[in-house]
Amino acid sequence: ENVQIIIDEAKRLTALVNDMLDISKLQSGTQQLNLTVFSLTQAVRETLKRYDKLTAHDGYRIDFISDHDVLVRADELRISQVIYNLINNAINYTGDDKQITVTQTVHDGWVRISVTDTGDGIPEEMLPLIWDRYYKVDKTHKRAAVGTGLGLSIVKSTIDLHGGRCGVISSQGQGSTFWFELKAENNLGKDEKK
Repeated sequence: ENVQIIIDEAKRLTALVNDMLDISKLQSGTQQLNLTVFSLTQAVRETLKRYDKLTAHDGYRIDFISDHDVLVRADELRISQVIYNLINNAINYTGDDKQITVTQTVHDGWVRISVTDTGDGIPEEMLPLIWDRYYKVDKTHKRAAVGTGLGLSIVKSTIDLHGGRCGVISSQGQGSTFWFELKAENNLGKDEKK
């Protein structure tokens, strides 16, 4: 039992150090992107497979809504990390129903991935601060956190590096929707249904 505690703590510290290195590289501009054309839609599907055990064991439900595959030119590994970080954030803060919805939409040549939770939401005055390192809106949050507290900061730095956009829509008592957008490589004239 004690050895397992040590192993778990070592993993947590390794993740923290890796995230700190990532964000330092991203924010200093020394992070090189490996740009390829890939299906963002498939990247979301692959990332969601990581959560199969969590959804089966702990009762979380993660739905993905999209009506066709969309290609982007980006660093697939970095964008997968963005998706993963946003889903982890939603898991940490969603409501008692443990419901999370991931949505893909396309508009005016941009593809948007939105991750919506059913949690308490974020006060309006706190919204500009959530992208800061280690910032947490609710310091007394009870659910065991997944991650290191750097997830949203890494999301913003990564999307900025890609020339994309990111944001959050939230109000207290109504959950939050975190989103990012990248230029689509296909379907530029086709908008998905809202």
